[in-house]
Amino acid sequence: MLPLYDENQEKGGVPFITILLIIVNTVVFFFTLGNIEYFVDNYGLLPENILSGQKFDTLLFAMFLHGGFGHLISNMWFLWIFGDNLERRLGWFRFLIFYLICGLFSGLTYCLLSSDPNIPVVGASGAISGILGGYLILFPKNKIHTLVPGFFIFYTVAIPSFIFLVIWFIIQFLTFDPQIATTAHISGFIIGFFTVKLFDRK
Repeated sequence: MLPLYDENQEKGGVPFITILLIIVNTVVFFFTLGNIEYFVDNYGLLPENILSGQKFDTLLFAMFLHGGFGHLISNMWFLWIFGDNLERRLGWFRFLIFYLICGLFSGLTYCLLSSDPNIPVVGASGAISGILGGYLILFPKNKIHTLVPGFFIFYTVAIPSFIFLVIWFIIQFLTFDPQIATTAHISGFIIGFFTVKLFDRK
């Protein structure tokens, strides 16, 4: 399932933090494109470092690195679809803090539960998963227009976000893979789900 857009728009101004995060992640990606391995090795999140009390700054740096075009595009697409309404609801400052907390917590959880502490990870997936968890709490009835595969054709269906996000969460367990840090997806979603009310202006 591929989300296309949210037909319900929260009132408010331009979600400039969401836009800024997309721009920063994209600029960083193209800056590192010529030597991704170097940046992953030096700024990626390596559980062995965190567990030995070193390089805690990589918990933050790794959130802005991506390993390929597909990784970047999928993350930024989900951030755009679900981030704008959440930012308008929380306010730009609360939204930014919420995003960073979800990303840092998911990265730390990955390190604590990693089956191989020598595998580095990068990407904004944990933070964006937190946005999905928060979205589920604040906008469970919003309709997400989604591209759904059928027999030799794709259909566009308006799915309540509650259904879409619960299915997404279940898929994380069904496709669990420590190599792509599914643990970070799950933990990010959970921290977003349980903490978003603390940031809600309403």
